[in-house]
Amino acid sequence: MSSIFYDLLAGLGFTHPFHPVLVHVPAGMSIGAVCFAFLALATGNRVYRVTAYQATVLAFIFALLAIPVGILDWQRFYGGAGIFEIRMKLVLASLYVFLLVTALGWGRWHLDSMAMPTLYVLSLFTVMGLGFFGGELVYRGFSPDAPEQYDTGRRIFESNCSGCHRRGENVIVSTMPLRNAPQLSDFNDFVTYIREPRMPDGSPGIMPRFTLEKLSDKEARQLYDYLYFAFLTPNRPLH
Repeated sequence: MSSIFYDLLAGLGFTHPFHPVLVHVPAGMSIGAVCFAFLALATGNRVYRVTAYQATVLAFIFALLAIPVGILDWQRFYGGAGIFEIRMKLVLASLYVFLLVTALGWGRWHLDSMAMPTLYVLSLFTVMGLGFFGGELVYRGFSPDAPEQYDTGRRIFESNCSGCHRRGENVIVSTMPLRNAPQLSDFNDFVTYIREPRMPDGSPGIMPRFTLEKLSDKEARQLYDYLYFAFLTPNRPLH
């Protein structure tokens, strides 16, 4: 079902994750809730309390949209990899929803309570945490950390592969991420594939051929060892 959604977006020219389109709304509403709550405290005008509560309602609605879409993006663009930043975002997203539900439930009967600004501030800090780990995920680097023994393979990856397969994605064919790719399960399959890339239907692949002149068997082995460590399910690094 999700593939239909992403295929429709791709048909419209939108091939990027969809989560960022939605996530800015709850973030902005939480900022607004804090601002209006403090305006209410500063002026004594209850209208600002009501506005802060209404902003929280919108934050909750859009959070319920953004979180499942984020999970779909994770499955599609990251192969469901248990990356540390994504795990933290899942934890913080759960906490964020809890804080919003608490604020909405408490504010329904105790809108003038001092607990409300506190809940708004806690929600905002949670959003900031979500934004931080989102930024780490996008900007921290295209190559996962690995022990020193994989340095050569990592350099080969950075020089030849990271442009299209940053962090294990596939920016050309998003439905075929490097993370958990079947070609990584066996070294011989991997070498066969990079020497003559093929699509699942057997047609020539988009990826350039890595001939012996471009990548020796020894270098292919070093690259494979790094990729296996970095991107195959049992060996995912935490960062």
